[in-house]
Amino acid sequence: MTYHTKQRDTLFEKLQKMGQAPFTANDLLLKLMTSQKKVSKATVYRTLEKLVQDGLVRKYYIYPNESAFYQYLGDHQDCDNHFHCVCYECGRLYHVDCHVFDGLENHFNQEHNFKIDIQRTLLYGLCELCQ
Repeated sequence: MTYHTKQRDTLFEKLQKMGQAPFTANDLLLKLMTSQKKVSKATVYRTLEKLVQDGLVRKYYIYPNESAFYQYLGDHQDCDNHFHCVCYECGRLYHVDCHVFDGLENHFNQEHNFKIDIQRTLLYGLCELCQ
C-alpha cells in the first residue's frame, strides 16, 4: 500500500488472520464491525481494490451478477503463472500448479490467435470437500 492509516492497518491485519478463506467485502465489513477498531465501508472497498491492484488480494466471481469474492494471497502473491479453480459450493479459490496446462497458453495463441489471461482465468466446479 502506498500509505498507511489505522483503518487500513486494521483491515490488513484482519485479512492476514483470515488466511486464504474466501470472503466478500460485506463479510469483511461484518468481521471488522465486531472488532474494537472500526473501519468504514468506503475504506473496506477502497482498500480491497488497492490490495487487488498491488497483487496482495485476488478478486473473483463465483456467479455473474453476484458479489465479488476476495482471497488474501499470502504466500501465493506470485500466482499469475498458474490456473485457479473455484468451488461453486464453498467459494474457495484453489491454486492449480499442474503440468497438464503447460503449453495451453501457447496453443491458444498460435492455433487460435487468442491470448489467455491466466490471472483472470478460472475453472469452476466442486472441490473434494463439497462433492
